[in-house]
Amino acid sequence: MSSSYRKVNASRLVSCCLPRVEEDPCSRRSDDQSMSDSKDPEKQERRITVWPQWLAACAVSLAPLVSGLANGWSSPYLAQLTSTTADIPITVTDYEASWIASLLNLGRFFGALIGSIIQEYVGRKKQLVIGGLPLALSWVFSICATSVTWLYISRFCSGIGSGMVWLSLALYLGEIADPKIRGALISMNINAASVGMFLGNVMGPYLSMEMFGYVSLVPNILFMALVSLIPESPYHYILLGDIDKAEASLKWFRREADVKAEMRELQDFVDGAESSIIMKLKAFIRPDNLKNAMIMFGLNVIVHASGYAIINAYAEIIVIKSGINLTPSVVVMILGFATIVAGASAIIVVDRFGRRSLLMISSLGVTISLGLLGLHFHLLSTGIESQILEWLPLTSMLCYNIFLACGFVPVPGALLGEMFPADLKTLASLLLGCGNALLSFIATKTFQPFLDLTGEKVVFWTFALIVVTCIPYVYYFIPETKGKSLLEIQKSVKK
Repeated sequence: MSSSYRKVNASRLVSCCLPRVEEDPCSRRSDDQSMSDSKDPEKQERRITVWPQWLAACAVSLAPLVSGLANGWSSPYLAQLTSTTADIPITVTDYEASWIASLLNLGRFFGALIGSIIQEYVGRKKQLVIGGLPLALSWVFSICATSVTWLYISRFCSGIGSGMVWLSLALYLGEIADPKIRGALISMNINAASVGMFLGNVMGPYLSMEMFGYVSLVPNILFMALVSLIPESPYHYILLGDIDKAEASLKWFRREADVKAEMRELQDFVDGAESSIIMKLKAFIRPDNLKNAMIMFGLNVIVHASGYAIINAYAEIIVIKSGINLTPSVVVMILGFATIVAGASAIIVVDRFGRRSLLMISSLGVTISLGLLGLHFHLLSTGIESQILEWLPLTSMLCYNIFLACGFVPVPGALLGEMFPADLKTLASLLLGCGNALLSFIATKTFQPFLDLTGEKVVFWTFALIVVTCIPYVYYFIPETKGKSLLEIQKSVKK
């Protein structure tokens, strides 16, 4: 909420109160002024209506939930597809399994490209709905799968849909949310992906691939129906010059009759936005914008070096190799549930403790967890019985999931929706989304060869050494955006 808006409301409150008192008007006016300066703005901020924003975020969250189901599919079904004893009609080699695991991330690259073109013309909300179509197709192909080729196509379609959805999700939520809950809304949607992954891990051991596809189609279709009913981002309408629709959208999300002050702030934020792609590219390579893009890309490199995509895809296989005397699918379910709890905690604290603190805490926790996991495989290689060490991989993988969900998973998405000016959001989201997809694809596809060459302990210790560099990286390069409006963030990052 802008300062001018708070001052107007504070002065109205003072004028309403003055006629009711009988003491000296001059002294009363000074007292009221001090009260308005110290108390009324906080009261006014607390009265902001946010439930429509939460409602929209809940509808949108079905998209990352479906994307999470696609990610959660990998762990149980890759273990079944590569097993010689599993009762499943399709059997694949380790090489084919690596393609099944990685094609989703390759599809995300093309999904981001396709989504950026669509988003530029139809807006964030409609692009989200359109992104649901390839996700739905992926489940249809999974239901019809009779060979590994069908699985390749299904996973690639999942990636296209996920790439389209994640391209617009953080931007849309960042633009409709009040600054005090913006981080929470984005974190909630990212945590919805963890919920989907958990559900995928739970359903996989007990449902056939065909039935898994039917179940996953339900939230997919529900998402497309519900998101079609909520308004487009007011920023998109202002970029198009449609002030009336922008004001109507803002009123829907704020539930306030007078949103003129916020409309002025939105117009200031998008002031000077260029529609030409050439002009956008020139603006993007300006030192301040290019610096922000490089900072975000560096952060994403570190996040992917944590092995996030790899461990999700190969979770059951890693559990089997660690020698834990428990059912692998049960262990993965426990880890998934811990991720959800940690992600829910991040929703509460991300707008209280800030982005930087969460990233540094997450980095330290993930580093220690990966180091312990590597230590476990080192001790196994020395001949120690796995039963003696069961607590070590369980503890390290549990801590890994918890610390990952606290910072590495939700914060980069929140920062992406905050650090770029209005006319460069789509371009920045496209470039970083494509970069993320390629990083995930490379990490997932090279995991098995790297593992065959060096062994588990070297793989996890390498991840740990890279992740620990995130602490100084965040301290020196990542700005704090907690509680700031998008306009305030742009002013601060350009200093």
